[in-house]
Amino acid sequence: MTHPDSSRNGDPGANFPGHIEQLIKDSKAWWPQTKSQRVHGKPNVVVVYLDDLGFSDLGCYGSEIATPHIDALAAGGLRFANYTTVPMCSPARAALLTGKNPHSVGCGWIAHANPGYPGYSGEIAPDAPTLAEILGAEGYTTMMVGKWHNTWSHNVHEAGDHSSWPLQRGFQKFYGFMDAETSYFQPERLYEGNNPVEVDAYPDDHFATDDWTSRAIRWMKEHHASEPDHPFFLYTAFNAPHMPIQAKAQDIAKYKGRYNQGWNVFRQARFERQRAMGLLDERHQLAPLPPGVPAWDSLPAERQELFAKYMELYAALVDNIDQNVGRIVGFLKDAGLLDNTIIVLSSDNGASAVGGLEGTPNYVDQREGQPVDHARALQMTRDGSLGQDESLPAYPTGWAQVSNTPFRLFKRTPLNGGIRVPFVLHWPDKVKDSGAIRQEWIHVTDVTPTLLDLLGISHPLSSHGFDARKPDGVSFATMLVDGSALSQRNSQHYELEANRAYIEGHWKIASLQPRGGVIASLDNWMLFDLATDPCETTDLASQQPERVARMAAVFDAEARANYVYPLDNRALERAVTIPPFMAETVNQPRTFFAGTPTVARAVVAPLLGDRNFTIRSKFDWQPGQEGVIFAIGEAFVGLVLYVMGGQLHFVFHRWMSPVELPPVAMTGGTQDVVLEYRALGQRRGEGRLLVNGTEAVPYTGMSPTIIGIHVEGIDIGMDRRQRVSHRYAHKRTFPYNGTIDRVVIEPGPQAPGSIINSIEANIHRQRD
Repeated sequence: MTHPDSSRNGDPGANFPGHIEQLIKDSKAWWPQTKSQRVHGKPNVVVVYLDDLGFSDLGCYGSEIATPHIDALAAGGLRFANYTTVPMCSPARAALLTGKNPHSVGCGWIAHANPGYPGYSGEIAPDAPTLAEILGAEGYTTMMVGKWHNTWSHNVHEAGDHSSWPLQRGFQKFYGFMDAETSYFQPERLYEGNNPVEVDAYPDDHFATDDWTSRAIRWMKEHHASEPDHPFFLYTAFNAPHMPIQAKAQDIAKYKGRYNQGWNVFRQARFERQRAMGLLDERHQLAPLPPGVPAWDSLPAERQELFAKYMELYAALVDNIDQNVGRIVGFLKDAGLLDNTIIVLSSDNGASAVGGLEGTPNYVDQREGQPVDHARALQMTRDGSLGQDESLPAYPTGWAQVSNTPFRLFKRTPLNGGIRVPFVLHWPDKVKDSGAIRQEWIHVTDVTPTLLDLLGISHPLSSHGFDARKPDGVSFATMLVDGSALSQRNSQHYELEANRAYIEGHWKIASLQPRGGVIASLDNWMLFDLATDPCETTDLASQQPERVARMAAVFDAEARANYVYPLDNRALERAVTIPPFMAETVNQPRTFFAGTPTVARAVVAPLLGDRNFTIRSKFDWQPGQEGVIFAIGEAFVGLVLYVMGGQLHFVFHRWMSPVELPPVAMTGGTQDVVLEYRALGQRRGEGRLLVNGTEAVPYTGMSPTIIGIHVEGIDIGMDRRQRVSHRYAHKRTFPYNGTIDRVVIEPGPQAPGSIINSIEANIHRQRD
């Protein structure tokens, strides 16, 4: 990072303005301005970034959910009614932190894939400095808690390239997780800085959002005690309310029975509140529900009971967000820092419809195409376990559309339901018309330029040894003090999974594509006049084909300039294919030793993904010894070998349908236990167990095959955090009290017709 003052260099004697003689009495000292002096008195910056929160999910944006602390920020600051983001998390986070269009910095899709094109590497380009890097170079203390998700998944392990990790992209402190989603009660392996946090089991009252907040407050307290006049940048990236919609029992209880009237009633009520508070006007007409979403009153009573429960969970999760925002604001107030702290609160994209028309108690099964067990979900609703750590719920499409009131559609699409989200800015020292609503258009790439403008900090000239590219966004700083100030932006392109849009002035074109790899039509553009139809209910494309053609041509030019192409609307295939340089890696045997921390799922999952494999475990056993030999994954998708009561047990676990092999009586001494698994095609599989060279359990059906592991990797000698089987739940991590030599996974051929671990270049050739 190079400061704009190019005369600065690292030689301590260069251009020294003091005077040096042989003796100190004849010399004149001089001290350069320190970073701390340079930023003395500048405001702190706190960005609270939420995950999959819809436009209407906060009280100050029309919700019935209790969010008094966020509402107070809005009342003491500004709400922006026409803020747009991009339709998915990794791209939005890259755009927020750099002020650049996400494809242009390599983050056009989530960080799970690297298909070999500049716009989709999954990591922020080194010539695009992040806000943390810029502020840190100026002297700010930079801290981050929560969800990162801007590092390619295959680099999220100890031997991975760390150049895109939070500490390498400007944060001096980081505590959180690296991926897209995790359990709130039993999160996957967390990181502090570049190092994994060694937590074998979380306390019973652990909840991720509370944990992120506690760490943020601790750091702010430490910072304030050490140098109270020194400003800090805190990036609080809550993963809530992203699925799984898990929530604490006391928060769920607040909303018991609250949503029994259904989505039609609540959507209308939110819409009316939005109009009454001035967020919307007469031009906004409530968009129709998406195709397939039934009227609430047409649902049978049991479906209503279940679907209402899903929304109770979601409301409880949002409520908890607000409680934690209140804790952060409470500290700032107690420390006398609130007035001189810029607080920005927003969401990465609109609410998600991943739960489908009927929701799901376990989105892992649904993601892999398994049928939803609604009977099981209803039973869990009644026994209170839905929304706890043994479930991974996602709410139905109808509720997602409520979250995005009054707009159409959801996350992943560039219609307003996917890109219009709340944006609250609070800064008492600067904002004087507290509680006002700004109607002018601002975009996610405008946030970093605006904060730099407010802080009086120039964008750097270089970044990581490269000439720094300037932000694509524009500052809206004048809007903070002038309610009549006009937007400085006139256009913006959007793309996600081949869904495209382009806004120019008050005109918008949009094209939606089905997922699955087949483009419906590159020319299926819709046209909306946002000046009269901000909810995008009336398609004018057939009436103005010339305007559509001209705007489509401009989109094409911007897409080419920003590395948006090639369009790719593949679904699962996009996430599970690999670059050619990984072909050897995913086919090599891996050896795991006792005493090793959890090895990341990015390492383990490809070795097991829809393919033949063997797992060989070598250990010593004597009567009285017991515990887990290895545990892979967790109860939603997992494998475990353990010893209990003098018997060897193996479980192939798929949520509520585990395959438990018959226990095998053990004889003392050295053990050589082999699981042989065969993937038969069409997600069918079978496995057998060999003990000391003899078949102990014949081939037994174990289906469906593993495609990916939800969050956990592999543990040797215990089962950390999210356990695979409830059979040893009373023993917590169930550490093995004997000696384990090693566990070796030997990957074999992929199943017939499998797409898992397919080489990306070969996929392209097959389509040519």
